[in-house]
Amino acid sequence: MTQTWISNLSVAAEEVIGGAFDVLPDASRDGIVIWNSSGLLSAYNRALFTLLDLPDNALSLGMGVQDIHSLQSSYGDVKFLNGFSPELFTGPLTNHLEKARVQAVLRSGRVVHVDTRPLSQGGLVTVVAGMPESADPEPAKGEGEVLRKTIEDCPMGALVLSCEDNRRLVANPALVDWLGEAFIETLAEIGPQPVGENTDNLEAVLTDPEFSAHMVNHEVQYKAADEVTHWVLLSGSPLEFEGCAARIIWFRDISIRRRQAHDLQTKVAEKTRQLEEALHRADLASLAKTQFLANMSHELRTPLNSIIGFSDLLQKEMFGPIGSERYTEFVQHIHSAGAHLLELINDILDVSRIELGEMGLKEDLFDLGRSVSATIAMIRPKLAEKSQNFTADLPDRPVGFTGDERQIRQILMNLLTNAVKFTDVDGTITLRLTVDPDVGAELEVKDNGMGIRESDLDRVLNPFEQATDETYSRSIEGAGLGLYLTQAIAQSHGGDLKISSQLGVGTSVTVTLPASRIQSLG
Repeated sequence: MTQTWISNLSVAAEEVIGGAFDVLPDASRDGIVIWNSSGLLSAYNRALFTLLDLPDNALSLGMGVQDIHSLQSSYGDVKFLNGFSPELFTGPLTNHLEKARVQAVLRSGRVVHVDTRPLSQGGLVTVVAGMPESADPEPAKGEGEVLRKTIEDCPMGALVLSCEDNRRLVANPALVDWLGEAFIETLAEIGPQPVGENTDNLEAVLTDPEFSAHMVNHEVQYKAADEVTHWVLLSGSPLEFEGCAARIIWFRDISIRRRQAHDLQTKVAEKTRQLEEALHRADLASLAKTQFLANMSHELRTPLNSIIGFSDLLQKEMFGPIGSERYTEFVQHIHSAGAHLLELINDILDVSRIELGEMGLKEDLFDLGRSVSATIAMIRPKLAEKSQNFTADLPDRPVGFTGDERQIRQILMNLLTNAVKFTDVDGTITLRLTVDPDVGAELEVKDNGMGIRESDLDRVLNPFEQATDETYSRSIEGAGLGLYLTQAIAQSHGGDLKISSQLGVGTSVTVTLPASRIQSLG
């Protein structure tokens, strides 16, 4: 008994398992393991080691189900000893399991019966019994029969072909119904052929043993036996089947998926076309708006110049006194409002020119410092109206610059006007012009005015937009074009504009112009 069993049972192993079988297993031939109700190994026989080809020290009493799992990477056949399902790994293991008897193929190729049964006192017994010699087929044939049945029962199309002559070894019903017998027989008639450039042809793909044996998710089209063209997803792998070098090809019909993908692409293409049409219409509308603004600006400037000119004559009383002082005050308002309106119209006209691509440059060589000084002189009356403190830091020598002088002055006028407009009475504004032959000219206007929210910094560079904080209960004049035009002019000269600001602290705007435009005046 000690040579047959290794056990920690209080009674003979035969007595423990006797009630579970009508005919007691042959402990000298069949492999037997006994598990107690706690899932621990209580007994096993010597025949088990020979049958499963295990070393003498592979098993030990007291091992748990998880210990058996850990052995599977080295000794795969030990998985047949575990009669417990995963949900029974914890807690006491009772004998409520039904009998389970399956046929399996060991790694050696031998076909065995694995019989697991509950014990009356709790726990399980598993018997691994070799089939009788008369019923035990050759290992390769037994494994081939299992594989053949697996393939034939698979709902997905499967085809096993001989690599030597493309002879059909297995074609399951799912594939035969789909492709038809005639097509499958044709493969053998053609024999092995290289696929060449015909990788989109199902027949050519299948007749090439090397290509078809190593396909991974290869897609082809084929008109099936139902006369409907299908998309097929193919995957192949080489194998030894019933002593023959072969390859197995799996077929999956992906026609629905491809049709859905095609429908989706069609919808995307249609939506893209609609969006492009909408964008084109928007571009045309924007162009029409821009042209309208340009035309209206020209039409308005002519009568507006007359209003400004005649009001200027009335202010100066060139043809005699007006009479009432109230009339003189009204004329001043007319002149001031007309001049302001002309500035707005000129800005709108400049925006229209930019959007139409007509913002040309009239380039000349001029003294940049002198142009800055002249612009400062023009803004000083507005500075004086609000008693603002202004300082300018300019180079002490002439600065030669090639560009459009009128537009450069407009840059500075826009920056200074914004600084005056958004800075309180008695506020501080500084201007700094620095020139570096290697870097270029840098023009900075800085104030301690109301500032701009960080989230508005990009928005203020758009036309017709301002960033006035709601806490300031005052109306800010202007159309919101100054910074947009300033950036556009700077970029047309090859430069750029950068703005930094903090709400309630102030704003700094820096315009950089390229060094290539700095030239000597001499």
